[in-house]
Amino acid sequence: MKKLVLSLLVTPLLLPVSASGQNHHDKSRAEFITMSGRVSEDGKSLIAKNGESWWATNPGALASHENQEVKVKCETSVDHSIRVLSVKILATRATYHANPGDSAFRR
Repeated sequence: MKKLVLSLLVTPLLLPVSASGQNHHDKSRAEFITMSGRVSEDGKSLIAKNGESWWATNPGALASHENQEVKVKCETSVDHSIRVLSVKILATRATYHANPGDSAFRR
């Protein structure tokens, strides 16, 4: 009988300890996304297609991609910062201009 009473008294004391070990994922804190945009001139931020500027917490990942169009897989944060996971350079479109004075037009 004493063991039963003692276990009933100890059980409520152990519940908060087991609940504190659980990992509560806050969806609003971080989100993994892919976005396209242009790397800033200093290489520390990404200007998205919609004009939003995202500051990189690891600017080394954007190094050597200044002023280039890129696709970035990243983890976003509520303070408009991103942690870059991977960078892919997007192909720039070549523009062709016709020159009427060119020999291809002289026939």
